[in-house]
Amino acid sequence: MLWFTAVAAQSGPPRPAVAVINLRFDGQHANVLQAGDTAVVAAATSKLRATLGASDVVAVADSSVTAAAVAAVEADGNPCDNACAVAVARRLGARWVAKGTISNLSNLVWLLSAELFDATTGRPVLADSYEIKGEAARMAPGAAHMFAQRVEKTIGRLLR
Repeated sequence: MLWFTAVAAQSGPPRPAVAVINLRFDGQHANVLQAGDTAVVAAATSKLRATLGASDVVAVADSSVTAAAVAAVEADGNPCDNACAVAVARRLGARWVAKGTISNLSNLVWLLSAELFDATTGRPVLADSYEIKGEAARMAPGAAHMFAQRVEKTIGRLLR
């Protein structure tokens, strides 16, 4: 059985949980695929989780539990789409779910496209994209950090 509960802040009410689905790599339009491309995406996912994990506004659902829930629904070979992500968040007891893709557009240009959904309504509440130019291994985590900050601000605003 998979579950997750909101974590109590040091002072105050419990923080609502956000499930973070591992960012996906999209190399469909890449000029050249590199062996380290998936490592760029993994580093960005880690930074997204770390930034949200340091938040006073939200708690992050356990990454291994989230990954296991996604893997279970992807067992049929279909990638976890928006409706799937919302269903995973609900199954984990998370109020929010963040997901996205990082696309390799060329050797020097990548794109992070990410969304935040309210798992209660199933509706998107934030959609962002960040053009990543330069060294992807360094820049992609920075873009993920910016998205995480926007997630935190959006959720904070919606909870008021």
